[in-house]
Amino acid sequence: MKLDYQSIVNGSAVHRLKDSWVQFPNARFLEIEFQHTEHKAENASNVTMFIPIMQHMLPAITKVYMTVSETKGHAQCVYDTSLQKLLEHVCLGRQWVSMEATSVKQTHTIEHLVPANSLTRLFCQWKHDNHQLVAQAIRANATSLQYLVIFIFSPTNISSIILDPTNRASIFPNLSILSLSKLCNEELETVPCIPDVVPFPRLTALEMGFTCPFSDDVLLRGNHGTLNELIIRLDYRTMHILSTYQSTLRGPSRLSYLVIVKTDLEISKQYAHTIHTFMSNIIPQLKKLFINGQNILEHLLDLLTHNPVYYKLQRLVMFSCEIPLVQLATLLQKIPTLKRLTCDVTSLGHEASGMGLAPLIRSLHAQLKPLKLHLGEWTIACGRAVSVDITALSIILLASTCPHLKSVYYPVQSEDESLKVFSRVCMLQQSGEFRDLVDSNMYFSLTTISPYSVIRISTSVFNLNLPKLY
Repeated sequence: MKLDYQSIVNGSAVHRLKDSWVQFPNARFLEIEFQHTEHKAENASNVTMFIPIMQHMLPAITKVYMTVSETKGHAQCVYDTSLQKLLEHVCLGRQWVSMEATSVKQTHTIEHLVPANSLTRLFCQWKHDNHQLVAQAIRANATSLQYLVIFIFSPTNISSIILDPTNRASIFPNLSILSLSKLCNEELETVPCIPDVVPFPRLTALEMGFTCPFSDDVLLRGNHGTLNELIIRLDYRTMHILSTYQSTLRGPSRLSYLVIVKTDLEISKQYAHTIHTFMSNIIPQLKKLFINGQNILEHLLDLLTHNPVYYKLQRLVMFSCEIPLVQLATLLQKIPTLKRLTCDVTSLGHEASGMGLAPLIRSLHAQLKPLKLHLGEWTIACGRAVSVDITALSIILLASTCPHLKSVYYPVQSEDESLKVFSRVCMLQQSGEFRDLVDSNMYFSLTTISPYSVIRISTSVFNLNLPKLY
């Protein structure tokens, strides 16, 4: 149910609904839209008259969502007693779900209209002219917030998210998701160490894919048993934190989803041991892993080769990574649970230099075929141009060794190129060199789901349904 406060103030809502006996007994969610316009005192009676109407119409509302829209000009919202009375009724025994604060006016609205420690979700923009008010709104709702998203446009005073002007730290006992996105070019001010407090004890998801502004492990402190999703950039400060705080280096015990946004080559070399230790601690428990960069791929391949442990990965996404077909086979061999894979196969591998093409494919086929591979979807990221032959050979190898593989996605460069890959796959399937490797009952079809061409694989011509890209 959505209500426009302006229609309540000017009396139109009262006029339309005063004789109505319509009731919404199952409505649980109420959205109130406010505009920054002046409300005349003589219209206060309309608000008062609307309260019993709303009590009758919406007897079971439990959650409230508020939006504040801007108006042209310089009119300011007058927070009169009638508005306060309406909000007191709406808020009584109810939960404020969320509030969007993208300007000074909207942040003021939080301060004036929303009772302290009642917001559960807050989306806000951290700007030069409003960051102090945003910080106050965040800290004022510290005990109730469950979902906090901050878009950072100003690099100033990020520490005030946690610390008040007297340097007293706020505790967010119920915060589950914290998402920080940097949308300014400047590096954020360094946040000094904040010792002896655990601000986010129940955090389940942390997103911070930019250079870490914090000097210590304050964001990860105390939530190793709850953190499930982590998006980080392995920069110098993050590596310092991992090297200094052993509990952080061990990694969250329940982490199942990790995104490593980027790691510079120099950092990867300088902190090779730390990165290897961190990855060896957490990757065995992960279900989803996203990596960006060749240096992280090399750490991953080394880990898979030398750590004979069971991995539970079901999805692996590798961008800006070049992996030979031989190493892809090793990866699948070490992670048979993998269901979805995104990567580029850019060569056959140096092992191919000493043997013919057919013997190489047969050797890899012999390694993979006995395994119970679960791969069902392969997306070719195409960070750089990959030859038609290598793409087609890779598809043939995976199709002949992964019984669950149904879809291969690759970016559409041109219709002609898509047809070349598809034609080459069909030719290899029928060639004398590989005919005995590929099931004669295996059918291939070609379709397009922008921006991808899709090769669909099936053991029945009647099952070549359009795959879903999600």
